[in-house]
Amino acid sequence: MPDTGSRLLFVDDEASIRITLPPVLQKAGFDVRVAESVSDALFEINSRPFDVLISDLNIGEEGDGFLVTSAMRHVQPDCLTFILTGYPAFETALQAIHNHVDDYLVKPVDIDSLTKTLRQKLRTRSTNLPFGAKRLAGVLKSESGAIIGRATLATKQNGKAHASQPELTHFLNALIEQLELGLDAPSADALRSAPEFGKKQAQANHDPSMLATQFRCLEQEVYRTVQNNMTGMDIPSLIADLRRFSAGLHTLMEGSLNAYRKTAKPASKRPVGPKRRGAAR
Repeated sequence: MPDTGSRLLFVDDEASIRITLPPVLQKAGFDVRVAESVSDALFEINSRPFDVLISDLNIGEEGDGFLVTSAMRHVQPDCLTFILTGYPAFETALQAIHNHVDDYLVKPVDIDSLTKTLRQKLRTRSTNLPFGAKRLAGVLKSESGAIIGRATLATKQNGKAHASQPELTHFLNALIEQLELGLDAPSADALRSAPEFGKKQAQANHDPSMLATQFRCLEQEVYRTVQNNMTGMDIPSLIADLRRFSAGLHTLMEGSLNAYRKTAKPASKRPVGPKRRGAAR
């Protein structure tokens, strides 16, 4: 039996299959979510992490299943993907399916064969990863103190003496949480903190380039950390994790800069020409 709670997304537009197959998968030990359309499936993929995806080949339109599996590959590259098909005799179609997913399942589905295949693929996925392989979130969490220290030092070395270590720590922790949850944006709390950070910088009359430099130095130190830990990381998922991290960091930086511009006082205008002197007696 797979590990208790293995997360599975089942996608099919046929109500009868949605009613019968998911309960069987739940009984086999999976935590099952069900979607009946491509849009529902995309919502699920972007809302929570999954270990397995099973999608019908033809959902609303012919071949829609590939849209779902491609989205899962892009957002959650370490998730196993399966296609349900009722046409196993077409070898060229099966070859195309093999090029896009981990395996295919033939309708009507044999329950024993299905659960056996899922268990085998999950075991194979686990054994293919290096022993102790870490996701980006785990590496950043263990190295967070060093990352913040180096980013703060780098900010000062760039001629920006007012590095905000508490805020950078808060943002890095928020980005780590975003990676752990598999989301494409930081938490609502982090999104609220970014404008407050920008306002604080503006009220202290700090240069706006200093604000951007802090985010840039944080990003550079994260990439340096990845480079130094490559041999121990889960490489197949690294690109997607870095994409999430970069998108989240830039969102926080944009929120801070926008608030800075709205808060900063306009520079006082200097008088044009020489100063006026008192009239000669």
